[in-house]
Amino acid sequence: MNLLSLILYGSINIAMLTMYLRGKGRLYQFPFWAGVIALGWFYPMAIGGYQNAHIFPANAYSHGMLFASLCSAGLWLGYCKSQRMQLRASSWLMIRFNSTRLFYTGATLSLFGFYFYWKLRTLPEDLLAQGIWSGATTKYLFFANVFKFGFLILGLRYLLRGRWWDVKSLFFLIPSLLFIITTAFMYGRRSEMMNLVSYIVVSLWFCRSIVFPRWIMIGGLVTGIILINGIGIYRFIMMNKELPLSERVRLASQADYISSTKIITHESQSDFNNYITYRQAYAEEGYYDFGGYQWNQVVFNYVPAQIVGSAFKKGLQLPINNIRTTAQNIYGFSWHTGSVSTGYSDAFGSFWWFGALNFVLIGWIMGTLYRYAISGSFLAILLYVYCLSTSMVAITHGTDHFLTRIWIYFFLLCYPFLLWAKEKVTRGML
Repeated sequence: MNLLSLILYGSINIAMLTMYLRGKGRLYQFPFWAGVIALGWFYPMAIGGYQNAHIFPANAYSHGMLFASLCSAGLWLGYCKSQRMQLRASSWLMIRFNSTRLFYTGATLSLFGFYFYWKLRTLPEDLLAQGIWSGATTKYLFFANVFKFGFLILGLRYLLRGRWWDVKSLFFLIPSLLFIITTAFMYGRRSEMMNLVSYIVVSLWFCRSIVFPRWIMIGGLVTGIILINGIGIYRFIMMNKELPLSERVRLASQADYISSTKIITHESQSDFNNYITYRQAYAEEGYYDFGGYQWNQVVFNYVPAQIVGSAFKKGLQLPINNIRTTAQNIYGFSWHTGSVSTGYSDAFGSFWWFGALNFVLIGWIMGTLYRYAISGSFLAILLYVYCLSTSMVAITHGTDHFLTRIWIYFFLLCYPFLLWAKEKVTRGML
């Protein structure tokens, strides 16, 4: 049963990946990227887990892989379902924007975000070096990340207009792009690496119909997957400030990342081990939080204890089962610091096998955004490009990132500015 469940997961994702390799522009659709993450990140760990299935409780491996397969199939189903929907001219995604106001909106959000990044950098080094940020660091980072919306608004507007020597736009775009590149490659941030691809490659497809050759896309993705799986080596080299930058770049370019992906250890398998063990603990205990985990994450991330007080914030959170403690008590399983438990785990922990519907919803949302984006909706392009990396985090880290947090952030800090930029008289999108 273990082998069959492993083959099933691989087959679903290989089929999904293969289908979206065919045809012009299909590589930019969400199922292709989800398949890349599933096969490039989760599946190698699943193979290692199959080789060491004896370390898990009875039937835990096969049941865990079957649920993961159901989630992949659900994600694909939700996306395909959205592609058959009728576009509505009255949809909020079809808002038309005034080009001048759109520029000021993007510029304002960029400046606002950069101001808080500057405030963040003025904090003491020992505060920034803490593994878990709190207080002023989280407050500044919360507002600082709004610059990404500013960058995307200006970038999409720039590409759609096609005026390449637009000094006003380039004045904001170039520093923003350099900042993202620095964060991605100097600090080895996987999410920023993915954002960089989405912000540039996918934006060019929507705005200018530029299609990169399939071999370049596939080669780049393979390289990216190898780098992601060997990110520990990359970060170790690039974060060594005792070496000059030129030497760090040289060592990083010559590092053997492929060998690191071949070494299967208990530590390198920790994300997969967490998922299989926690899913089994949920099933054996029969305790499901029915979205309580999602709610608690919203409270944790968006209710400021500095304003409302820690007691009030804690009172808003629901009392849910601590799965780490439960797994340790039942199986003696210990959490490895820095690891994750995947979005499959929290989906099952909330709704049992029906948790796969979380992935149906994610696929449907991304498919809806793509349908409107390809029809020319500026807002849909903005959201699809912005959400693409976070939608893949639903597989690797947790579904709450996509299903709740990203939308609260958008509607709280970006959407009000975009409403100001609406076109008062319908004259086209830009």
